[in-house]
Amino acid sequence: MLEKYINASNTILGMNARNLLYIDKRGPRITNSKLKSKKILKENMLPTPDTIFVIKNKIEVESFDFTKIPDSFVLKPNKGTGGNGILIIYGKKKKKHSEEEDIWVMPNKEYLTLSRLKTHLIDILDGNFSIENTTDIAIFEERIKIHPVFKVFSKLGMPDIRIIVYKKVPIMAELRLPTIESKGKANLHMGGIGVGIDIASGITTKAIMQNMYIEYHPDSKTLLSGFKIPEWNKILDMAISSETASKINFLGVDIAIDRERGPVVIELNSRPGLAIQSANNSGIKERLVAVSKLHIKNTESAIRVAKEIFGGEVEEEIQEISGKKIIGRNSFVYIQKKRYECKIDTGAYRTSISKDLAAELGYKDIIDNFKNLNIPDNINIANIHKIYKSIQEKSKVDTVIVSSSHGASIRPIVNIEFNLEGINITSNATISERSNLKYPIIIGRRDLKYFLIDITK
Repeated sequence: MLEKYINASNTILGMNARNLLYIDKRGPRITNSKLKSKKILKENMLPTPDTIFVIKNKIEVESFDFTKIPDSFVLKPNKGTGGNGILIIYGKKKKKHSEEEDIWVMPNKEYLTLSRLKTHLIDILDGNFSIENTTDIAIFEERIKIHPVFKVFSKLGMPDIRIIVYKKVPIMAELRLPTIESKGKANLHMGGIGVGIDIASGITTKAIMQNMYIEYHPDSKTLLSGFKIPEWNKILDMAISSETASKINFLGVDIAIDRERGPVVIELNSRPGLAIQSANNSGIKERLVAVSKLHIKNTESAIRVAKEIFGGEVEEEIQEISGKKIIGRNSFVYIQKKRYECKIDTGAYRTSISKDLAAELGYKDIIDNFKNLNIPDNINIANIHKIYKSIQEKSKVDTVIVSSSHGASIRPIVNIEFNLEGINITSNATISERSNLKYPIIIGRRDLKYFLIDITK
C-alpha cells in the first residue's frame, strides 16, 4: 500500500491556514452545540435525527426513568467532537431473570449495563468529551438505520457522507465508513475509512485509512471505489441548504442515509477535518480560491457549478483506462475553423448535416442535382432498393439508403472533415432534407469510435 500523508502536497490546506483564512468566527457558536445546530436545521425544514430525551445535570440522571428510552438509540454529548463520547445502541438484551440489570447491545456485540450507562452520562455532563472542556448536556437521539446499499461494506455502524461547502458551493466530499477497528463509528481518527466522492457523479474514488491508501474494506473485503452514492443530488442540495440555514460560509455537513427517511443531516462542523483532501487526492485550497470570487444565485446554480468545476475524476479514470473520451448528448464541432453545435446520436448510423450547412460547405450543386431527381421523403421499404438502383444508374450524385423512425429514405452523401473534442474525423455524411433542424450536424455512431457517451452530460 502507498502511504500518503496530509501534508504531502503544497496544494493541501493545513489546519492553521484553514482556521485563519476561511473559518467563520460565528461558526463554532452554532456547530459546537448539537442542540443549537439541530434547532436551526429544523427551523429550515431540514431532516435531522429526532431528539428523544435531553439530560442537563446529575440530578436528572438519578431521577430519570430509563425504562422510557427505546431499545435502540444514540447517546451524544452536546458539545462533543470527533465522535468522542458517542454511544451507539442497537437493542436491548433479553433478561433471563426479572431481577437482572438492563443490558444494551453496542457495535461489536459489546454490552452496556445500566450502571455503565449512568457512568457515561456523568462523564458527558462533567464535560469529559466537550470541545470546550466545560460542563455539558447529554442527548438521547434516534438511531439512523443503515441503508441496504451500504451493507456491502459493513453491517457494523452507520456510514455517513461529509460534504464541505464554501459560499454555497460543495467543493469536496467523502464517504466515511465505520470498521471493526473504529468500533462502528465513521470517524477517520478512530480507524474509520474516508473514501473520496466525485462531485459530478456521486461515485467513490480513492480510499484512505490511517493515512494509507487502501482498495478494499478491511472487514468485508469489498472494493471501495466505483460505488454510486444514492440520492446524490438531494444530498448536495441538503448540504447547500444547511450552509445557507446556518449562515456559515465554510462548513462541513455530515449526512447519513436512513433506510426509511432517506438523507438526514446528522451534524454540522465549522472546523471539519481536512483528511478529506487525501481521500480525494486533491488539495482543498485551490478549490476554495476558485469559489471565492463567485456569486451563486441559488442551489441549482451551486450544484451545477460544483459539478462543472470539481467533478470529472471518475470520468478521467475511465478515459485513461479505455483510451476514449467521454462526451455528452450535445457538443461542438469545428469545420473549416468555424464552430457548430452538434447532437450526438448513437441511434443513427451515419452523420448527417443540414441543407444550409451543406450549401455553406460548397455542396449546393449536389443539393440542387438531388432535388431534380424528385425522390419522395418516405419510401416503402419494399420499393426502396429498386428506386435506389435506378437513381444510381442515371444520377451523378452519390446517395445512400437511410432508415429512421420516419421510414426509409434516400439521401445524398458528401465527404466532410470535422474536429470533435480535439479529434479529427473524416466522415461520409448525409444531407438531411428536413427543414428547421435544431442542430446543423448530427454525429452518428459510425464516427463515434473514439468516444464514450454519457447521456447525463
